[in-house]
Amino acid sequence: MIGHDLNRYLLPRLQEAEARALGIDLKVDLLDPLSMARARPHLTEMLSMLPMLGFAGACIASPYKRAAVEHVDGLSLAAQATGAVTTVVFRDGMRLGHNASAWAVRESLRRSLGEVGPGPVLLLGAGSTGAAVGFALQQLGTNEVLIHDPRAERAEQLAATLKATVVTDLAAAADRAQGIINASPVGSARHPGCAIDTDLLRPAQWVADVVEDPIETSLIRAARARHCRTVDGSAMAVFRAVRDLHLLTGRPADTERIRQSADCLRHATPI
Repeated sequence: MIGHDLNRYLLPRLQEAEARALGIDLKVDLLDPLSMARARPHLTEMLSMLPMLGFAGACIASPYKRAAVEHVDGLSLAAQATGAVTTVVFRDGMRLGHNASAWAVRESLRRSLGEVGPGPVLLLGAGSTGAAVGFALQQLGTNEVLIHDPRAERAEQLAATLKATVVTDLAAAADRAQGIINASPVGSARHPGCAIDTDLLRPAQWVADVVEDPIETSLIRAARARHCRTVDGSAMAVFRAVRDLHLLTGRPADTERIRQSADCLRHATPI
């Protein structure tokens, strides 16, 4: 796994636990250039080195997801549509880029919302994760996406790609939205706070957050207090692990078993 501050992610531990259950000898190494005492390799060097060392692939974390697009030999439809790579598979001398986050968001929302459908959605954050969320919402048939990001240019760029609407009035947008999803880092341990005034939440809405450190962000906690249907970051991590394991090993993973692993990790009990 390549990125910064990698210990905060559930993904590597979920992958290793499920691989053991499948009888696969899988070890996820964390490669963070900022933690290296001497050489701090460029993404190109890391992706070139790993296949030679026998790695099956690489999970790409912030801040490399967009940059990775330029360092692979082929892109999946989701990676092309989002302009970001979360998973690189090394196969037959090629580096194939995928966006497992888009699939994970789609599946976690689909299974949580069921036949209700997402409806108009307020998307908070227009970075690479926001792009994955937007692509997933399109696949789910969302009829309207309202995008808010403090960086107006980034919001406008994603809105143009998704044929969505940029909003600055969060109160009006929240009132219109059937669902609200936070795809920004706000609410994480590194960026505490809440991406939206929680007084704007309504019980009839569903609320999702991609942040997984902590799992219960202030947004999710407030949404549950208001009896909203919620999807927290652990659900995204579970489905990301399912997708990555299939891409990297070719083996189908057990979603329920990974969900149980995530619960064990959340409560600090042995898996």
